[in-house]
Amino acid sequence: METVLVTGGAGFIGSNVCEALLKKGYRVICVDNFDSDLYDGKIKEGYIEKLIANQNFAVYRTDIRHKAELEDVFNKEKPELVAHLAARANVRNAVKDPYPYISINIEGTLNVLECCRDNAVKNLVIASSGSVYGNDPVVPWAEDHLTGEPVSPYGASKRSAELLAYTYHRNFDLNITCLRYFNAYGENNRPDLVPYIWGKAILDEEEIEISGDGSRERDYTYVGDVVRGTVLALEKPLGFEIINIGNSNPTSLKDLLEIFKRVSGIEVKVRSRPSNSVSMEKTFADITKAKRLLDWEPEVTLEEGVRRLLTWLRDHRLEKSV
Repeated sequence: METVLVTGGAGFIGSNVCEALLKKGYRVICVDNFDSDLYDGKIKEGYIEKLIANQNFAVYRTDIRHKAELEDVFNKEKPELVAHLAARANVRNAVKDPYPYISINIEGTLNVLECCRDNAVKNLVIASSGSVYGNDPVVPWAEDHLTGEPVSPYGASKRSAELLAYTYHRNFDLNITCLRYFNAYGENNRPDLVPYIWGKAILDEEEIEISGDGSRERDYTYVGDVVRGTVLALEKPLGFEIINIGNSNPTSLKDLLEIFKRVSGIEVKVRSRPSNSVSMEKTFADITKAKRLLDWEPEVTLEEGVRRLLTWLRDHRLEKSV
């Protein structure tokens, strides 16, 4: 039984990855500080509550910025594989206060890389982001597109982490795959993201707020598809690669709202607010490389994913929301 260490394992994507790995028979070590600038840490506790009883699951309440504590976890658990998903991940907050994004997303990643090197980890997967592409007008975005003009410190921190990762591959022969996630949504959704906010508002019959004229497009990718891509990358060392994980089907806010209304069967009041200058105009993943290297492509349509999100919200929103 191989051991996989998952940083950020109690978060949105991380908790889903931990569950998937346990189902596949791995021993899973969750490293998370249960801190967030986005929502109450008790929500994270709820995300892994059902995993705690599994004898192959262990939790360390450790901050990846604390290198000595992280080293202790690696030395004790001896993971063969690592999924580094811990990060600060809010574009707007990163503009207001960039310091935590630099310390967690760059310095924290450096600590993970050092621990992987010292423990001869067989394969490391790092969560990156479609935010590294900024507002590159040439779409869809392939991995060799422009990444030198991110629109926020968050995107800059993710690109910096990719560059650091490459140096560790080159100098220490580490197998590292950086996955650029695109607009994940679904079960255990972060409460600050539009699909969660809209889904909860619709179920509570509250007014929905839409940015600008609703024309901005996002490549919404169901979390189950993101998780499957992550597990495939963990199980296939590739030397060093950067791979997009996205739905490759941008959807405007207006069209997303229509999907929510159609799936829920609920009519809602909508009001407009000014668009934020930090928001990207469009995200659009070219997934040719994911298909070729990982034999991965999305399986869940946006409509089906929204249906699953609403089902999860109906079951959890009262106790998991803040």
